[in-house]
Amino acid sequence: MLLTSAIRTTLSASGSSGKKSFYVGVWLGMYSDYWPSEKTEWLRKVDEAFKSFREAGIDAIYFLVKDPWGYVYYESKYAPLSEKYSWDLLREVVAKAREHGLQVYPYVNALAEGETQPNFYLKEHPDLAVSSANGENGWVDPSSGEYVNRLISIVEEIVSNYDVDGLQLDRIRMPGPVIRAKASEKLYTETTGLTPANDEKKWQEFVRVFEKVKSIDMSLRLSAAVFPSPSNAALNQLQDWKKWVEEGWVDYVCTMAYAQGFYTFKAYVDEEKEACEPGKLYVGIGAWQLSASELKKQIKYVVVDSGLPGVLLFNGDSLLSNTELLNAVKEAKEGKFGEDSSSFPFMLSASSATILLCTTLFLLHLHGKKRRKNVSLKKAY
Repeated sequence: MLLTSAIRTTLSASGSSGKKSFYVGVWLGMYSDYWPSEKTEWLRKVDEAFKSFREAGIDAIYFLVKDPWGYVYYESKYAPLSEKYSWDLLREVVAKAREHGLQVYPYVNALAEGETQPNFYLKEHPDLAVSSANGENGWVDPSSGEYVNRLISIVEEIVSNYDVDGLQLDRIRMPGPVIRAKASEKLYTETTGLTPANDEKKWQEFVRVFEKVKSIDMSLRLSAAVFPSPSNAALNQLQDWKKWVEEGWVDYVCTMAYAQGFYTFKAYVDEEKEACEPGKLYVGIGAWQLSASELKKQIKYVVVDSGLPGVLLFNGDSLLSNTELLNAVKEAKEGKFGEDSSSFPFMLSASSATILLCTTLFLLHLHGKKRRKNVSLKKAY
């Protein structure tokens, strides 16, 4: 019975694929040198890329439509087109994505206008800028009604004029602890009768950013790209995404759990699961810094071990430049995670083999002992 059980366990462990249906999206920006500025060649590469994505089992493109420097990649009345291009990239991306059966979620860098330094917009509106502790001053004060209206207008023109499946807000946060934000200070004082110096804790709570865009009313799926640790994100980036999910201000969040070390990644995911309803949590993986086996291992921990609905991969250029990573995604979608994606199947198989070996040796020992006893009896009589 022990021998049969060991063999059955070994066969079961080696034959299990761990296949599970799950969602894979990929963040894709087209500001790098990978993408040509000549339209015919650009269209060819887009078609080739989307075909490769779909063959790998990728479900959706999260396409950058407003970058951290303030430029856009579609026809906008509110922001200038990227200087690299002369046509509406979003319209072409949507058309190609539909040809290949891919969903499209444009993503907008919400509060970055230059990021490290003020861009053209903040130079014209210096009172809307924040001064941060880390020296990044190309960010907009989220309490500025003027800027919030501009951001909502950008979102509305995208979802109204393009056949998209939803929209994502990126950089919907602060770069770090804020030293000074004039619009927020004014609104805070008008509302509470206090100044930031009176109560630092209330001040930090007051300027959490997402509340300023919750009035966007649309049936499409709205998500936010957020920092991985909810407690640290709320404290350091004023990005209280746990609350956003609880209040229903977003349909789901995509955490940027970028980590090369598996245990760091695991710690991120474990904390995120505690903070968020599982169906509203998608984990972002930094594919650009991983090997194929490490990528599969992280995907497996999210969708198989943690039971979450899917992952987003950063970024598209890295996948297209490394066929091993694309193959890893395809194998993961097929349930082929391999022994290196988890030590458990290997341990189970090795344990079963050990049981089988020990059982066999024990049976041989008993057989030999019995045989020696029979020989001794024959000699005695």
